Amino acid sequence: MLQIPVLVFAQNTFNLKGEFTNLKENKNIYLIHVENDAEKLDSAKVINGKFEFNIALAKPALAILLLDHTGNDLNSKQSPKDFYRFFIDAGNATLTSTDSVAKAKLKGVEIFDVHQQLIKSTIPIEEELIALNKEFGSYPEDKRRDPKFALGFQDRYEALLEKRTAAIAAFIINNPSSYVSLYSLSGDLATDDMNVVLVENAYKGLSDDLKNTNLAKSILYKLDLAKRTSIGVMAADFEAKTPEQIPIKLSSFKGQYVLIDFWASWCGPCRQENPNVLRAYETFKDKNFTVLGVSIDEKEDAWVKAVKQDGLVWVQLLDRTAEIAKMYGINAIPKNFLVDPSGKIIAKNLRGPELMSTLQEVLGKKK
Repeated sequence: MLQIPVLVFAQNTFNLKGEFTNLKENKNIYLIHVENDAEKLDSAKVINGKFEFNIALAKPALAILLLDHTGNDLNSKQSPKDFYRFFIDAGNATLTSTDSVAKAKLKGVEIFDVHQQLIKSTIPIEEELIALNKEFGSYPEDKRRDPKFALGFQDRYEALLEKRTAAIAAFIINNPSSYVSLYSLSGDLATDDMNVVLVENAYKGLSDDLKNTNLAKSILYKLDLAKRTSIGVMAADFEAKTPEQIPIKLSSFKGQYVLIDFWASWCGPCRQENPNVLRAYETFKDKNFTVLGVSIDEKEDAWVKAVKQDGLVWVQLLDRTAEIAKMYGINAIPKNFLVDPSGKIIAKNLRGPELMSTLQEVLGKKK
């Protein structure tokens, strides 16, 4: 990744005075915020329901308040957490609640109100997503396993995600100077499957101050990567060796539909997905389709063993230098790209029923 120079910001203070009206005991409360890409922890004591934080801030930040009910909530992985996720900025703020920080109301700093605008714009869609998941879960398992039935729910799910994306994009355009917009653009829109045009337009609308941050520059990096691996662009050529040490290039498959499948022997989700990839290969191998496996394993023997165990009969390559993964922006696996006979990427991240339905749509009529 590009090395970004660290920008110098003036130090300001975020002051938070809080009061719990029905807290029976004195407790510890923690404020965790992100500073220079690292978490910073501050603590205070809630005495007679009241506490106060004074945090030196160079710029706005994402933060979490954690009220420690057991005396070990900060470190325990078992106990339920009473927390509140929000954004902080320089200024004087107040918090009020009864006995839970999760139910808190904050006032006094503009970034609180802006964040609430974003939440209100997406809550109805989030509720629809939850209802859809409950509806799917209410059907018998055999019904849920039916590819056509599952695909129908997948289509509805993706439509809701697009609706949510549009709502967030509209929020960003309407709040071009808010750190909330920058954070949402990075975390919600500038993803592996980003809509390049939408993200680029949202980025262009940001204020110059926001564009001068490291987070904004990371968005530009992700945009550049997306432009190189998005649907409609030509897949970058690469070369690697098979277990037999035979060098193979992606371009040697030109004229075929190729599923470039990134995986590794140690990746549980990859191994679970392999039967679906094998099913797709067996179904469409006689219709000008093949799979090209690219492993990011560091241990060659583990890779070879997994290939045999999972019955992966197509060409397998090992990305020994990690250059191919870097070229395709692989930061999580499994991940795949479907390339047409001309070498153009026509789909990506296809799994389970979606992989079969996409190949059926593209190859089903071929003889």
